[in-house]
Amino acid sequence: MLTSQLSAWVDFGISFATFAWMGFSASGAAAAGAISGGIVNCALNYRWTFRASKCPVFNVMIKYAMVWIGSLLLNTYGTEWLNIAFTDNALLDSWGVDRNLRFTVARLTVSLLVSLFWNMLLQKTFVYRNVSFDKTLNRMTNRQPLP
Repeated sequence: MLTSQLSAWVDFGISFATFAWMGFSASGAAAAGAISGGIVNCALNYRWTFRASKCPVFNVMIKYAMVWIGSLLLNTYGTEWLNIAFTDNALLDSWGVDRNLRFTVARLTVSLLVSLFWNMLLQKTFVYRNVSFDKTLNRMTNRQPLP
């Protein structure tokens, strides 16, 4: 949970800063945060969360990148879609809800759903485990499996 929190803080910090202060679009801010948080998350999870030292680093990096790309797309387009839905919402307009709050709610909602139903599931069962796909990666790169 700690490594997830640390990488989420990096992700959200970058997302909010780039959206509110640098003028990025909702999808651009979500992507910038996801890239930053993903790097932190992979490194921390490999070392501490899943203690994946028996998994070759190269294989973990490839599998993580595959899952991360899916996460990036889900977070980016999900945040954009929900932010648009909130932007064009007459009820929120009538309540005077600020655009930054709308983005924050969109970003947090999408991030939570993607984290639970995509990232954690695939990291636990695929990325930080030796699975049959590792044999394919080893053959493709002429790497020898660990004993």
